[in-house]
Amino acid sequence: MRFLVDLRVLIAYAFRDDPDHPHAEAFFNSMEKERNEVYVVSPIIFEAEALWLAGKVDVPLEEWLSFITDIITSPILIRIDVDEGLYANHAKLYRKFGGDFTYFDSFHAAAAMVTPYTLVTTDSKLLKAMGVSAKDLRECY
Repeated sequence: MRFLVDLRVLIAYAFRDDPDHPHAEAFFNSMEKERNEVYVVSPIIFEAEALWLAGKVDVPLEEWLSFITDIITSPILIRIDVDEGLYANHAKLYRKFGGDFTYFDSFHAAAAMVTPYTLVTTDSKLLKAMGVSAKDLRECY
């Protein structure tokens, strides 16, 4: 199977004090054991940067840089680059749901719409979005 994950899932996995860490750890252990593929949309790096710069993740710079490096170099995470179709869907979603979806949430939703991958997230808005195949991380494993 193939899954798409958002930044919330990666943060939960990387930082043990995150309340969803046990769920993320179980998810990634299962993905590795079952040899499932895990995808991320390439703008996730900029989403992470914006989150850290805004002070929404309170970790030292060195720890944050290590987290970003892990995303970039991980042999487990497969990046989905933004192409014309993905960008067009992102723009439509953001314009339509701009108040409900963040700029980056619309990339995750668009990727779930243009690929056959199920989005794994804890974001209630993404989980409820029409046309987006999504599973709640807390209910996966």
